Amino acid sequence: MRAGAKKVIFESRGFTLIEIIAVLVLLGMLAAMAIPRFVDLDQNAKDRAIDSGVSELNGRESLVWADAKVSAAGWQDDATIFATMDTSLGAAHYTWVVGPTAAGGSLSFQSGIPVSLTRTPSTALSPANWR
Repeated sequence: MRAGAKKVIFESRGFTLIEIIAVLVLLGMLAAMAIPRFVDLDQNAKDRAIDSGVSELNGRESLVWADAKVSAAGWQDDATIFATMDTSLGAAHYTWVVGPTAAGGSLSFQSGIPVSLTRTPSTALSPANWR
């Protein structure tokens, strides 16, 4: 090295084009796997809301049946249990398309696809069951 000459040192900083492209490809693959899960999110939420409504109906059936069992008159018949039960799940969100009847009906959540429900009648030994 000559006297007075400066030594030039190159430091590489930042990312190379190959590294940036590799990251973009990985992000694209992750997005391709995640997007289909979010597309069905709305229908999935409506399905879970219907499941919740069916659980609510089963809970109400059990309470009305238990009240009838401990009453002075006792359990009389399924028609009495069904007539006593409140089947309104909230008119703002749930809509009975057909029914409800003692055999079931069709229920939809927020104007979604109606789901057919069946109801097994209550007996002296067990409450009715909505499915």
